[in-house]
Amino acid sequence: MLQSVARHAVAVVVLAACHAVAAGQADSIAEVPKLRVSLKDSDPAKRAAAARLLGEIGAPAKEAVPDLTDALKDAEPAVRQNAAKALGDLGASSTAAVGPLIMLLGDHDWQIRRAAAYALGRIGSPEAEKPLKAARKDSNENVRDAAKAALKQLKHR
Repeated sequence: MLQSVARHAVAVVVLAACHAVAAGQADSIAEVPKLRVSLKDSDPAKRAAAARLLGEIGAPAKEAVPDLTDALKDAEPAVRQNAAKALGDLGASSTAAVGPLIMLLGDHDWQIRRAAAYALGRIGSPEAEKPLKAARKDSNENVRDAAKAALKQLKHR
């Protein structure tokens, strides 16, 4: 019973955060601590939604970089993908995640590899240049395109 109540409470928090971000409220930063907790929820859909929302909040969510970096190791592909994209949306604040994002360029799921390439381009770390050059030869066209776009972003920094 207690677990059910706790799950419902987390769902309500995630839903409230969705509404705050969608409404463009300036105080969406207040949702960041709740979303950080949601990244550790037992429900993968809630973890994926929390990662996505942190990315949508943007720079004010930079305190969540360590949590999003941990989420890159999640067993659920949607969580890894959303965490990678969110780290990219946070830009240079996510520099600490460059190493784990480079590792994701080798993930078996092409959508995660594409999200990692996107994030590496947005973060802008020169450390990502060599792995992104290698990703231009990925078996998936979407990943190759994302790697090329990321390399262009690195050149313009």
